[in-house]
Amino acid sequence: MTAQPPLTDLDRAILDVLTTDPQASTRMVADALDLPLAQIAPRIRAMDRRKVSRVLAVLDLAASGQQICFVLIDVRRMSVETVAAQIAQIPQVILVSLLLGGTHDLLVMVRFRTLGALHDLLFKQIGQIEGIYRSVISVVLDIALFRSQYIRHDPVIEMSNILHDLAEEYPQDQIDEVDRQILAELLLNARQSIKAVARKCDINASTVRYRIRSLESRGLMRFITVLNPSALGIGAFALVEIEPETNRLFDVVASLRTKSWLPQIFVTSGRAPIKGILQAENARAVMDIKNHELTRIEGIVGVEVSTLVGNRKMDLRWGQKYV
Repeated sequence: MTAQPPLTDLDRAILDVLTTDPQASTRMVADALDLPLAQIAPRIRAMDRRKVSRVLAVLDLAASGQQICFVLIDVRRMSVETVAAQIAQIPQVILVSLLLGGTHDLLVMVRFRTLGALHDLLFKQIGQIEGIYRSVISVVLDIALFRSQYIRHDPVIEMSNILHDLAEEYPQDQIDEVDRQILAELLLNARQSIKAVARKCDINASTVRYRIRSLESRGLMRFITVLNPSALGIGAFALVEIEPETNRLFDVVASLRTKSWLPQIFVTSGRAPIKGILQAENARAVMDIKNHELTRIEGIVGVEVSTLVGNRKMDLRWGQKYV
C-alpha cells in the first residue's frame, strides 16, 4: 500500500478548528484561521478523501443521568475472544478491549444509573459469563480530561437497535417518537443534511432543525469530531493505571493533564485511582513513555501499562462533555 503523505501544519490547524466546532463550514474554518477560502477548501477536500476526520452525533451520558465504571477482567479456561464477544452483547457495555502486557485480559467499560443497577450488571450479567474468574471494579469518580477527538471509531449500529435503545433509555416526555427518529439518523450519519434527515423521517426540514437545536440545548445530544489515528501517526493505544501518593493525587492529575500522549484521564475508586488512555506511535513508544516520562512525575509510586490490542465493542452513541 502507498504511504499516506503526512499532515501539514495547516492540516492540523484545520483539524483543531473542526474539533472545536464539528459543524463548521469551510468558510468558517477559513475565517477562523484568517486565510483565503481557496487555500482552505482543497486541504479539507484532501483530508475528506483520506478520511482523516469524521463527525459523530453522540448522546451525553451525564445528561441522561448515567455514570461509568471500569471493569478489568481475567479469563481462565475459555478463550478471551469468546468471553469478550459475550460481554459485548450486554447493552450497558460501552467498551470491550483486549489487553496485552499487563495483569488483566480485558478492559470493559459500562454505563449505569444507580448502584443497584451496577450491582446487577456486574454480578448477575457479566459475572455469570463462563470463563471470568476475577474482575477488578473501579467506579469513575471524576473525568479529569476527555479529548473526544482521539477516540478510536469503527461503530457498527443497526437502526432498529438504536430506536429500541432510545425508547428504553429516555421517557416519552424527554425524547418523543420524532426525536428518536431524528437521533437515530444522526447517530448513523451525522454529516447528512437537514433535508436528508427530513426526507427519511417524512417531516419538515424546519422541524428537524428545531428538534436538533432543542436536543443540543438540553445537553442530550451533541456533535463531535473524531480523528483517524493512523493519519496522525498514532499506531498504539494503552490503558495506564497510576497509583499516586495519597496526598499527591491532584498534583499528579495536574501534571498528567499537560501530556499530549494522554488524552483521557479518569479518577476512579480502587488501588490505582488514576486511569488513562495513552496514545503513541507504536508499542515501543508506549514503553518509552512509561519508563522515561511517567516515572519522572513526582508523586507517582506505581504504574502499570497494558496495550489495547483490539476493540471488540465501542458504542460511540455515548459520549462525555469533558475536553
